[in-house]
Amino acid sequence: MSDKILDGAEQQFKRVHPLKKAMRTKAFPLLILLAAMVAFFSIFAPLYNGPHAQFFNMTVFWRILQDLTVPGFLTLGVALVLISGGIDISQVGVAAMSSVVLAAGTSMWGWPWWFCIILAIVMAAAVGLINGLLINKVGLMPFIATMGMNLMLGSVGMILSTNERGNIVAQIQYHSPELLAIGTHRFGEVPTLGIFMALMFVIYGIVLTKSKFGRTLYLMGGNRAAANLAGINARKVSYILFINCSVFASFAGMTFSMRTRAGGHGFLAAEQFTGITAAIMGGISFGGGAGGLGGAFIGLMILRTFGMGMLISGLNPFLAHVMRGALLLAALTFDYFNLRMQAKRVGA
Repeated sequence: MSDKILDGAEQQFKRVHPLKKAMRTKAFPLLILLAAMVAFFSIFAPLYNGPHAQFFNMTVFWRILQDLTVPGFLTLGVALVLISGGIDISQVGVAAMSSVVLAAGTSMWGWPWWFCIILAIVMAAAVGLINGLLINKVGLMPFIATMGMNLMLGSVGMILSTNERGNIVAQIQYHSPELLAIGTHRFGEVPTLGIFMALMFVIYGIVLTKSKFGRTLYLMGGNRAAANLAGINARKVSYILFINCSVFASFAGMTFSMRTRAGGHGFLAAEQFTGITAAIMGGISFGGGAGGLGGAFIGLMILRTFGMGMLISGLNPFLAHVMRGALLLAALTFDYFNLRMQAKRVGA
């Protein structure tokens, strides 16, 4: 009799409508928020800024997709670190340094464009390795280690930006048809680098959900002691994650540099916490062990859609930065109380 009851319950569970399953995911409220934001700016923009300010059209949509590429690389790198229970705030420093290497290498030092790309990636990987050493060997907290690294990279960028006269060039202009072609190439209306970024999200998402390495990250973030007892080499994984994070930050800096045909030690300063904000908004816990890249991508879409809506509406663009900070605080607060509720359930 009990077997029949269990079988019936199992069949009833399997018959749950796919829509109900989707509504129970963390991404569903984010999709509702994104749709509400699109609807709001579609109505508000022409009312506030005139009939010419049309938000709901394909041109705006493609612009948002193009704007996703640079912060997308930042989000992809830091998301994995957050899931494992760490954090990396040196991304912007790495990105700026990579843009300087690309710009100064091709214009001031006369190096081939392909060599500058390789050098920027190698330097970024070295930064990630040093971050790993500071955390795993020296014993520094990830926040402290990467914050110090970010400050140091700002000075490195200034040194690399110094010209023959000893002056620091804030923005190094360069002309490289090959780099410009890479940065602006499109398949139809879609930027090629944007396609590459989206493809990386898909591949890394599959790795997180379907591979042993992905399960390792969640176990490390959920309980580092249990991961060590399970025989996981947490230090080795940590090195991989920080190197990966820095390399993606380098992609972000080089992408921005290729599109603007310039590099500077202060580039992407406004994107300091964009990746972290998008990841936490998307459901990745600040304490690690939870979340996924799908939600992080939707969180990134929300941030970029909001910024584009503010721009088209003619509102003060600095309000977008204020709201971005407010969204980060809201996401951290929600994550904090969510962790407390989970702890209470476990205690009960």
